Amino acid sequence: MKIAIVGSGIAGNTAAWLLRDQHDITVFESADYVGGHTNTVDVDSSAGPLAVDTGFIVFNDRTYPEFSRLLGAIGQPWQPSVMSFSVRNDDIDLEYNGASLNTLFAQRRNVARPLFIRMVRDILRFNQEAPRLLRRGEQGLTVGDYLQ
Repeated sequence: MKIAIVGSGIAGNTAAWLLRDQHDITVFESADYVGGHTNTVDVDSSAGPLAVDTGFIVFNDRTYPEFSRLLGAIGQPWQPSVMSFSVRNDDIDLEYNGASLNTLFAQRRNVARPLFIRMVRDILRFNQEAPRLLRRGEQGLTVGDYLQ
């Protein structure tokens, strides 16, 4: 069977690889490179060329179990990564990183800042409620509905 796959990101490449033996595959990509969000660009530096991943965020076996399995199937080794998240909003002078209490309160004044304490409370509430909503299987619940 002839199959067209749109996009050469991880989903498109994985589909093409899995279907390659039984079907005639054509991958269509609008960018001038393959890989979707995983785009490596060589940048000149004082130490010589430096490979910079411009779109790739993080990969680990917990969040990408099928991709991990694909890498194993094609014999491609990989290394575990450490993941963290932080954000800074200059408009409201807010910084957040939830890796530890020290990073959570990197701006010490946030200990007594109502806006920040409400945000932390809402994060904790979301982390408690989200698994229950998933277990209940609420269909059609929008983010807007949830936030109300």
